[in-house]
Amino acid sequence: MSIDRVNISNAGIDRSQSSQPAESARSTDKDRGVSGGSDSIALSLQASELNRLSKTADESHGQRLERVRAQLQAGVYEAPTEDLAQRLIDFNLK
Repeated sequence: MSIDRVNISNAGIDRSQSSQPAESARSTDKDRGVSGGSDSIALSLQASELNRLSKTADESHGQRLERVRAQLQAGVYEAPTEDLAQRLIDFNLK
């Protein structure tokens, strides 16, 4: 088996870089009025409220799962039959 060598050049890359001067292609932090290492983020009040509600929902979901898990282990969990029946019907209609 033999492998032929292929001569690959960077002509396409070189052409794209030569069409724009380096100074105009890049803007520095100084040009944009940004000091180095000053990344920050600000959330709107609505986004902050959604974040808080999401965490609350996650906590309540986890608490509900723990309660059901404990009931299952104790053998006292009873599934709501009407909800279960409706979910089975909805699933079969899909």
